[in-house]
Amino acid sequence: MDIEIDKKRAELIKGRLTWPLIFSVLAVTIGGSFQFGYHIGCVNAPGNLITEWYRSSHYNMYNTTLSREEADVMWSVSVGIFAVGGMLGGVLSGWFADKLGRKGAILFSNLFVFLAVALMSLAKFVNVYYMMIAGRFVIGFTSGLASSVVPMYLTEVSPINLRGTLGSVNQLLVTIGILVSQILGLPFILGNERYWPLIFAFAIIPAVLQVITLPFAPESPKYNVIVKGKNDQAEKDLKKLRQKPDVMPEVEVIKEEAAVTRNEKKATLASMFIPPLRWPMIIAIMMMLSQQFSGINATMFYSTKIFQDAGLRNNEPFYATIAMGAVNVLMTLVSVWLVDHPKFGRRSLHISGLTGMMISSILIVVSMTFAGEGANTNTFASYASIIFVILFVVAFATGPGSIPWFFVSEIFPSGARGSAGSIACAVNWLANFLVGTFFLPVNNILGKNTFLVFATFLAFFIFFTWKFVPETKGKTIDEINEDLKKPNRSS
Repeated sequence: MDIEIDKKRAELIKGRLTWPLIFSVLAVTIGGSFQFGYHIGCVNAPGNLITEWYRSSHYNMYNTTLSREEADVMWSVSVGIFAVGGMLGGVLSGWFADKLGRKGAILFSNLFVFLAVALMSLAKFVNVYYMMIAGRFVIGFTSGLASSVVPMYLTEVSPINLRGTLGSVNQLLVTIGILVSQILGLPFILGNERYWPLIFAFAIIPAVLQVITLPFAPESPKYNVIVKGKNDQAEKDLKKLRQKPDVMPEVEVIKEEAAVTRNEKKATLASMFIPPLRWPMIIAIMMMLSQQFSGINATMFYSTKIFQDAGLRNNEPFYATIAMGAVNVLMTLVSVWLVDHPKFGRRSLHISGLTGMMISSILIVVSMTFAGEGANTNTFASYASIIFVILFVVAFATGPGSIPWFFVSEIFPSGARGSAGSIACAVNWLANFLVGTFFLPVNNILGKNTFLVFATFLAFFIFFTWKFVPETKGKTIDEINEDLKKPNRSS
């Protein structure tokens, strides 16, 4: 059971935004969350250029020619293997976070960033495309660590009344990273045959910024108390973060959490699939699958190609991609307000978002079909496809973008959250890999009908969420467990 904090104590441990807190949040997200988002988006615009270089590199190494379809498969593997690395990093994130500390694990991950940047940015110069694939795996590993440890750090350094706001900075920096990568991918900046390796080299900048700034940020006070037993250090760090002389009420709350954690039986990975944890685990897995099989990362990885298939020409697909990225950033800001709004719940927002994505998917197919090709291009339908892809992103940001990540922690007791989070994170990254790897080959087969596959998945997840997923907003673990035992809510 989690500890209950009465209203009086809650008032005592409330905090405000201070410069040390802002500094710590920016230091941890610039090299973690931003890096994660940047490497989701940086493969988008230069995809065709790199695919053609793959063919040239293959011929140089083996004196045989890859077909365009074979090169597409190799590029899809390069895009998708990012998620394989992410899955491994996510699974190991808890171990790194406990052994090295939250701050220490994030700093350590920059070693992998430097290695990945070297592999990807130098691949063209040595003319070995396998280096690009290896680099994508390594940067995926560090992104997997970041996707778990950065939110953990933000939650643990934030005062109780600012956890939602500061926790959302993680997703905000992810979307900003995607947008920056899309801007740098413009043909007249770095997205051209000569300069595309610099797109990957750019990632060294946020890594260096983090290595310089993060050592000056404090370690998580909860880590120091709960894992290391350093109560004095935690008090010192809290005084710095909160900028007030008396932080003992918050230290006492953390000590009580530590006592609860020590007395609680810790769930193993295997026990997550045995009642009573099995059904919540299935729901958590389905929530993660609903996020990735919605097709969102197909648009993030391949929106330039999608817009080209819709009939947009010259630089239009690149500008459309940037518009999509900008909307993604803005809607992430809006979603921070929506998710805690009294009129909305986790379940209703998730269903609304999935429904909007399903309708948008169908409209994308219709508009792309009417857009035609070549001389027969219907300009109105081509531009309509931009609107529908942007609406797809808007719908994603309203619920499916953020809710699955924190929903997992809301339906499990603290003793099971670590194992549940590892499994859910691994499932999310595995689904990410499948979408990233198979989108182009499936698109080569189905063409403009590809998004009907996502529409079908979305219809299933809408039904599952409506039928089985409980509302968690404002409820205790005990109340949620009671909901899970109701008809259609148990295994």
